[in-house]
Amino acid sequence: MKNKLFIILFIVFGIFSFLYAENYPNHTDDYINDFAKVLNQTDYDAVHKMLSDLEYSTGIELVVVTINSIYDYDTNDLNIESFAKNLFNHWGVGHKKENNGVMLLVAIENRKMRIQLGGGYPKMYDKIMQGVIDNNIIPYFKNNEYSRGISEGCRGIIEKITKKVSWFAFYKWHIILGILFLVFLFAGINFLKQGKKGWGWVLLSIAGIILIILIKMLLSGKSKSGFGGGSSFGGGATGSW
Repeated sequence: MKNKLFIILFIVFGIFSFLYAENYPNHTDDYINDFAKVLNQTDYDAVHKMLSDLEYSTGIELVVVTINSIYDYDTNDLNIESFAKNLFNHWGVGHKKENNGVMLLVAIENRKMRIQLGGGYPKMYDKIMQGVIDNNIIPYFKNNEYSRGISEGCRGIIEKITKKVSWFAFYKWHIILGILFLVFLFAGINFLKQGKKGWGWVLLSIAGIILIILIKMLLSGKSKSGFGGGSSFGGGATGSW
């Protein structure tokens, strides 16, 4: 009897969970999820590179999301602010430690858009992002130039959330590792020539490990694969057109 009751409760709970599950869209790309199909190919490619370069050089993840309507999804969200925050947290945009991810969400049929900020941004950035919406995005959206508005909006966001980093500041660890690689490489070769094969191969092995790390750093920069568990507490700005 107890087993039957348990099974019945399990089934009822499963049905209840299914009916009231919050079904947000799944991301298909780390940078652009154009579910509403508003980006032309030229802008798509340019924005994708822009956002990829942003993460490579700064570690900041900025993701663009376009949807037809927030009401197309089975959620409890009644406005774009709630939808954007919950989608941001559902995907885990940004990296958990820095929590500086950004989401640009556009809901075409609702004629609403939202820049959602990770919890690592101070309150002052809400006003800054409102300026990006009003000056860089809405003027284009009012003319139904969604693709251009998104492209200019991304440029505006990047300009406001990043600081210019010098070439040396970005590559200083690459330079240090490069010097260490050469030191261990030539030291290992020198030991082998002197007949000290044990130490020679140890030093060459260390040089090999350093080289692998260096190549990986050069290829990925500050990028990480996928979203890293960032979260938003509601910071950002909203616009309509």
